Amino acid sequence: MSGQARASVVVRTFDSAGTVEATFRSLRDQDVPVEVVVVDSGSTDGTLELAGSWADRVVHVPRDDFSFGGALNQGASAAAARVHVALSSHSTLPRVDWVRTAAQHVEDGASAACGATVDPWGRVLEGPFRAGAGELAANRWWGFTNHASAWAAEVWREHPFDERLTATEDKEWSWRVVTGDRYLVVDPALVVPGAHRRDRGIRSYYRRLVKEQTSVAHLRPVPPYGLLDAARDLRRPVGEVPYLSGAGPWGRTRAVEVAARWRAATVSGRAED
Repeated sequence: MSGQARASVVVRTFDSAGTVEATFRSLRDQDVPVEVVVVDSGSTDGTLELAGSWADRVVHVPRDDFSFGGALNQGASAAAARVHVALSSHSTLPRVDWVRTAAQHVEDGASAACGATVDPWGRVLEGPFRAGAGELAANRWWGFTNHASAWAAEVWREHPFDERLTATEDKEWSWRVVTGDRYLVVDPALVVPGAHRRDRGIRSYYRRLVKEQTSVAHLRPVPPYGLLDAARDLRRPVGEVPYLSGAGPWGRTRAVEVAARWRAATVSGRAED
């Protein structure tokens, strides 16, 4: 890192050698200086050697002690900048001004910032969208994601991530933080592709979705999910709702996503015939 960091970027790693070098490169290609903080939970595949070459700091967390929120808290505790960024070790920033754009939203008063293509009601976003508590409550599947996000360090110090959660620590955090005059900026310019979520196969993707959606339903009230909803989701256009990926309608991936949504609704008592 040369110069004062505009943001500190927390990258959580575990055996990420196949993807993390591209992640690091996209961070070093940013048009503002960034501090890269790696939080590793026991990698044995060369990830740490790459981190030693690219990162400014490496924090080690025992694998048995890992939680998503805990790793973020460890990284944020080691971070020096006033704006923190979380980025998946399986993703790359698609724009050289990504960190600058995200940091500017936070510096201008947002508690946090992330990317999305639609608002809570499925309307296409043409620019940055300011979301308060009402907007976040309108659609619990929509909103903050630590796949790629930024937040104010001072806000995190007041509200650290919940280390007890096994999923959706990002959304739970935003629901606690965004109250009163506080807000989240959701900017389509900050969208980072998340195809890595499916890289471990359909079964792993299905289990992950069930886990995440069940967690959301346990944390906050969400609408029931019926057979008509499932049929509608199978044929929805890409990008219409936040809980479906960029996979096209009627395909295998879409079917898995709908099946996982139905399973999560069944587990949480929200499924309707």
